[in-house]
Amino acid sequence: MVEQLAIYRRYRASTFGELRGQDPIAKTLRRAVADGRLGHGLLFVGPRGTGKTSTARIVAKALNCLAPADGEPCGSCTACIAIRDGVTFDVVESNAATSNRIDDVREDLIPLITTPPTDLKRKVLILDEVHRFTNDAWDALLKWLEEPPPGIVFIFCTTDPSKIRPAILSRLQRFDFRPLPQASIAAKLNDILAAEKRSADPAAIELLARLADGGMRDAESMLDQLLSSGIETLRAADVEELLGLPGADRIVALTEAILDADIPAGLAVLADFEARGRDPKVVVDHLTDLVRRALHAALAGGGSVPGDAAKLPTGLDLGGTPGTPPPLAGRSRDELLRLAHALRRTEGGRGDADLRLGLELLLLGGGAQVAPTAQAVAVSSAAAPAVAAAGATPATTPTRTRATPAAATAPAPAVA
Repeated sequence: MVEQLAIYRRYRASTFGELRGQDPIAKTLRRAVADGRLGHGLLFVGPRGTGKTSTARIVAKALNCLAPADGEPCGSCTACIAIRDGVTFDVVESNAATSNRIDDVREDLIPLITTPPTDLKRKVLILDEVHRFTNDAWDALLKWLEEPPPGIVFIFCTTDPSKIRPAILSRLQRFDFRPLPQASIAAKLNDILAAEKRSADPAAIELLARLADGGMRDAESMLDQLLSSGIETLRAADVEELLGLPGADRIVALTEAILDADIPAGLAVLADFEARGRDPKVVVDHLTDLVRRALHAALAGGGSVPGDAAKLPTGLDLGGTPGTPPPLAGRSRDELLRLAHALRRTEGGRGDADLRLGLELLLLGGGAQVAPTAQAVAVSSAAAPAVAAAGATPATTPTRTRATPAAATAPAPAVA
């Protein structure tokens, strides 16, 4: 049986022009290769799934291509094909997550460094997760970074450059990969669907792009899982069900219940989540994301969420049905801000039990935590005429609110 490659491997970028969302880096590297000005040590920094190792492979092909065009690899010469298929010993990938000790460097990497290229023009070492290297391992590599043998290029990839020593950083050309815009992710997913002869509703693609949180590989992996279901046209509801998401409409309902202190409605939503096996952490994450987006809309709308979706800031989507007011329309900046702070406290829980209890406490205390109490409003209204009659300016006194009960802290589970 022929091995079926994952989507993120089948549709990996193979030229600088195919890289999505990293145009400045792609242009700089292509020009450096074309002009012969690429350094011997490169550092690619950025979140996971943003194209670091894909770019490293493209650099390896561009340096060794037999028929390059303005710094771009041709993709069809023997060198490009050998690198693409992983059948050359002159382009080596290693992961410091598992090979990070000094013995690994001495026994595996240094022999590669000291051996000249065999079948390609340049030898390229692609080292991923290099922030996991021990200090002794870096010491063993430092000499070769200071005085590299001819014909070798080091490409280091990391998600955490703060753990790399300054002595190493100073010898590398650094490129910072940014999280990909949702539009770039959505465009790539649509291209993949067209190539796979499948389709999806725009709302489903938009949801996947948002869930990916700037990582193309995460989006492609989720799409791969969804396509395996056999559904011909993916809808947003399919994405939510197959990925175990709480559902946008249910998150809106829970948010409204908390803001209105509607305990029966909120408990019904929480019971539905539990019956469907929804992860409390995912529920809190989606609740926080909706409140954050609504808060942005309220800030841009002059203090409250606009009632017309057309008045939302460009690129900001609260969901809902086209032609109807967006979710949380009319909600004020202040109540959304209070809810955001309450959610921050809820997120501090450890484990499902803590988060579940935190959501229940947030709902049960919603009237006091999120909105000014009716009693406080009544007292303020009654006091206003007396103050006006006396002609005095009252001292500003903060509204007293009930503190959020702290979620019970459970012992942290053992980390595998």
